[in-house]
Amino acid sequence: MDVVEEYKDIVINPKHGYGANLNPCLDCKGFMVTRAKQWMEENGFDFIITGEVIGQRPMSQRKDTMPVIAKESGAGERLLRPLCAQLLPPTLPEQEGWVDREKLFDFNGRSRKPQIELAGRWGFEEWSQPAGGCCFLTNPQYSKKLADLWEARGERRYELDDIMLLKIGRHLRPRPHFKLIIAREEGENRFLQGYRKQFTHLQTVSHGGPLVLVDGSLEGDDEELAAQLTARFSQGREAESVRVSVTRTDGTSREFDVKPFAPSEVRQEWYVA
Repeated sequence: MDVVEEYKDIVINPKHGYGANLNPCLDCKGFMVTRAKQWMEENGFDFIITGEVIGQRPMSQRKDTMPVIAKESGAGERLLRPLCAQLLPPTLPEQEGWVDREKLFDFNGRSRKPQIELAGRWGFEEWSQPAGGCCFLTNPQYSKKLADLWEARGERRYELDDIMLLKIGRHLRPRPHFKLIIAREEGENRFLQGYRKQFTHLQTVSHGGPLVLVDGSLEGDDEELAAQLTARFSQGREAESVRVSVTRTDGTSREFDVKPFAPSEVRQEWYVA
C-alpha cells in the first residue's frame, strides 16, 4: 500500500510526540496497524499479527503503549503479538481457539537472542536486520538533516524526493539560502545523476570528482564558494587550480577555475550531517 502522502502528517504532527530524534514510533506503529486492519477487512481476513516484543523498543513496544496501538488503530482484540502473547491479555484469536495460546511465547526485553534461537530451530539461516536499525528517523544524522530542511524552508513540509536525497551524500550548508549535496562514492554519483535536471549542479572538469546538487539558490559569489567546495572533495583537492562546471536548471552552464578549499577552510558548522 502506498502511504507516502498519508504518512507525512505522522512525521510532521505526531500525536504522541517523537522519540530521541524525529522518530514518531508510537504514531507510526498505530498508523501501520490501522492500514493493516483496513486491508484485513477489505480482503476477508480475521486478525493481524505483528512481531512486537514487550520492552524491545523504548517508545512503541512497552506494556503500557501496546494497548494504545491496539485501541487507536481500531484493531482491538484482533491484534495478536505471538512473540510476547503470554505476557498480554488473551486476544480474540486466542479466545476463539483460532491459535493455541500455549504455543505462543513470552519474549521480553531488548535482546533478540530468543528470536534468533527460534529462527534457528525453524531452519531460517537469514533474516532482515532489526527494525530500529532500518528506520532513518531514529538516526541522529538523518534527523538533523530533516530538521535543517524544515528550518531552511521555514515550514514543515517535504516530498518523497527530499526524503530520498537526505539519505545520500554529504550535506553542507555554507550559507542559509543554499545547501550542497555532495556524492561520496560512485554509487551515490549515479543516484544523483537522476536529479540533475531538477537542481543546479556542479562537477569538476579537470579532475575526477563528485556530482554536487545545489538545494536552494546561488546568488552573488555563491557559485565560486560552491565550486571551491566541489573542488575540495574532488581528486584535485591538492591542485593549485581546478576547473568546475556549473549547470543551472534552465540548461545554461559555464566553466571556471577555482582554488580548492584547504581542509581548514571548510567550517565544521557547514556540515549538516
